[in-house]
Amino acid sequence: MKRYILLSFLVISCTVKQQPQPESLVLTVGSGINPNEPRFGIELKGDTLFYCEEINPGEFLKDTFLYKYYYCIIGKKKVNEMLDRSEAVFDTKVDYGHIADASYYQLDINTEADSVKTTFYIPNLETDNQKQVVYDIIALKDCDLKPMEYHDFKSGILQYKLPQPPPPVIMDKAPRLIKE
Repeated sequence: MKRYILLSFLVISCTVKQQPQPESLVLTVGSGINPNEPRFGIELKGDTLFYCEEINPGEFLKDTFLYKYYYCIIGKKKVNEMLDRSEAVFDTKVDYGHIADASYYQLDINTEADSVKTTFYIPNLETDNQKQVVYDIIALKDCDLKPMEYHDFKSGILQYKLPQPPPPVIMDKAPRLIKE
């Protein structure tokens, strides 16, 4: 009897199809050099834009990780257009270098055919088309946003924080006078 149940469970689990992930695009922005600029996230899924923005980002070296959440119906056509444009210019994961004084961006594109996750600084993007797509995604948030209680953004960049306090300088001998 146990073998029959185990065999049945195995057959059923192997024949159950995984539900495909819905197509989506998520753009998130981490902390920049200006502590008053809030981190934010934009997700396009279905016909809807979801937006979150950090609350009280200006407290010096304090990460609140508190966000306000919004949504806006922008239409399936606009969402699909943005997915297609983004997928065309960000077709592979690329390391776009490091800039100490700039906001860090992460883009997650999930379609039926592929998924791309890349992080970058806008000045380091390779083409003007890539920059324009990012600016166009950000511009979409200027719609009729309606507040909502919560939306789950899957990007860890919204929770990225600098070490506090900075690590101490370790000196193994007394400082030397540097001659000019």
